[in-house]
Amino acid sequence: LRLAGQHGNGGAAPSGADAEKDGNPSPPAGPDADKPDIAATLFKNDVVNFDAKPVEDIFNGFANAAIGDGDGGERSRALEAARDGLIADAKANGTDAKELSDAMAIVKERQADGLIEPTPEQAEQRMAESLTALRAEGVTAADLNLARRFVADLEVVAPGTIATLSRSGAGNDPRLVRTAIREAKRRGYR
Repeated sequence: LRLAGQHGNGGAAPSGADAEKDGNPSPPAGPDADKPDIAATLFKNDVVNFDAKPVEDIFNGFANAAIGDGDGGERSRALEAARDGLIADAKANGTDAKELSDAMAIVKERQADGLIEPTPEQAEQRMAESLTALRAEGVTAADLNLARRFVADLEVVAPGTIATLSRSGAGNDPRLVRTAIREAKRRGYR
């Protein structure tokens, strides 16, 4: 509230001498008066809350499965840390919560598809099929490189992302690849 100039005064922004006393200078007069209000830009009133619950539910399911596997909780804690990192990154970068939830649902679906990790040959075949389908849609090598860079950056904030995508086969799912390309472009990857 202090940064938005809405502390004290019942939430109303201080003005004049009160603003100066609180360390908030009064709005500029003269040639700068028509410039946009920085506080209004940074602290919008119409911001939609990020609903992390669907993503949390999927990750919690993964964490519970890890506990059930009897790994002593290590993998479960790693999954919880990855969940928190992924959600924080999504919030910080303005990622649509539904888009993230849909992407995680694809990962969950692909993990459920195969209880056994695909062999290198099967993974190679799935990747070739996915690339063929994506190229038929007009996805370029440059688009794929954007998605790879984006996923590599997600690995930093949510360790285990790349291993999960590889192990489950979700990294070759055209729906997830398209989502990663869209998000990379939205975030300004070039």
